[in-house]
Amino acid sequence: MTATLTVQLDAEVLDFAEQEARAHQMTLPEIVQRQLSVMAQNWRASQAGLTPVTDELRGSLHLPPETDYRELIVGELRKKYGEG
Repeated sequence: MTATLTVQLDAEVLDFAEQEARAHQMTLPEIVQRQLSVMAQNWRASQAGLTPVTDELRGSLHLPPETDYRELIVGELRKKYGEG
């Protein structure tokens, strides 16, 4: 399904976008679609708690399979902030 989008851009931004499209042998709508798709993926990942930092850290801590992560977190928070 496709839809039409009308936008008003600063002339300088539009000129740059057109140059980029030509440089990559793409149309301006293709450039806009690609950028919006990347933004949508980033938003979804961010809402799911996936960010470059969490992706980089994922798997870096090796604990036994029976480890209760929630219990570890609660214990560390209690150490840091007290029983409270």
